[in-house]
Amino acid sequence: MTARALIAALGLLLTHAMPVRAGVDRPPQFIVMAFDNCTELERWQELTDFAAEMNRDGDRVHFTFFVSGINFIADGKRNIYEGPHQRRGYSRISFGGSPEQVRRRVDYVNDLYRNGHEIASHAVGHFNGAAWSSGDWEKEFRAFGDIVNNVGPNNALADSRLAFSASDVRGFRAPYLAKGPGLYGALKAHGFRYDTSGVGHADAWPERIDGIWRFNLAMLRIQGSGKGTLSMDYNFFVAQSRAANDPRRYEAAREQTLQTYLHYFKINYAGNRAPLHIGHHFTGYQGGAYNEALKSFARGVCGLPEVRCVTYARLADFMDQQNPETLAAYRKGDFARAATPALNVAEVAR
Repeated sequence: MTARALIAALGLLLTHAMPVRAGVDRPPQFIVMAFDNCTELERWQELTDFAAEMNRDGDRVHFTFFVSGINFIADGKRNIYEGPHQRRGYSRISFGGSPEQVRRRVDYVNDLYRNGHEIASHAVGHFNGAAWSSGDWEKEFRAFGDIVNNVGPNNALADSRLAFSASDVRGFRAPYLAKGPGLYGALKAHGFRYDTSGVGHADAWPERIDGIWRFNLAMLRIQGSGKGTLSMDYNFFVAQSRAANDPRRYEAAREQTLQTYLHYFKINYAGNRAPLHIGHHFTGYQGGAYNEALKSFARGVCGLPEVRCVTYARLADFMDQQNPETLAAYRKGDFARAATPALNVAEVAR
């Protein structure tokens, strides 16, 4: 190949490797890690300790917690709640335990909230609302608001209350991701800013539809297996073991999940910088393998240059500040791309 041909070929390669022009400044790489079914007190303690560890020398990570209203109703007070088309006092997941357990849960929530973490809504009784009308969702949201605003009186805890009101809860994730056609009118009527009940491509930037940001979980390919899943621990659990606990699978589940999250991160960081959406539960599926994978991931990437491990509320703040032209440029990756950062995998996996 002649020198002129080599230069031409190199120019063609560079043209395809990066944008012809940098249309906008490169956005940060946002990563949101959120939790559902926030019941178990030991997990509240674990995540409180982990957040303190991560933020010991500065703000590296803040989480979003999608709490179910029944977490704040003691077992003996269950008849306070009646879900749409359900008998009074019934929920698909456990109520809050004893009044003292509710008090302790409130204390954990308040401590995390005051330290910059976000409390969002997972409705109340963890029902599948795919077929619910807007009126059904309205009933569920009213129940959630009454529970949040009346934790003390509801549980005969005179000195216990949440550090925020129902009107401060502006984010939502539907149980089972079962959103249905009746949901969005009710979300808008109750002043929600965003919903995280959808599914999208890993490199998709969020869209605002009818005033509500759609922050979708990502479709991923599990590294080392080729199986598809969503960016949520339970979906990994199903894909890897058909939701069967098996001690022989713990290490493989942890390693595959960690490598999948790292791959998700690397592709987006060096690509169009679409935010990462990772959803977990308080349940310790597969012996806690997914919890450990998430903590290793957070230790490895939160705090890297241009990375922001934030709450959904902070991501919504950023999205609100962008004009349509800037968002269009982000979606196309029309900015100067960054190289994939070096990661010490041995350190990340500790």
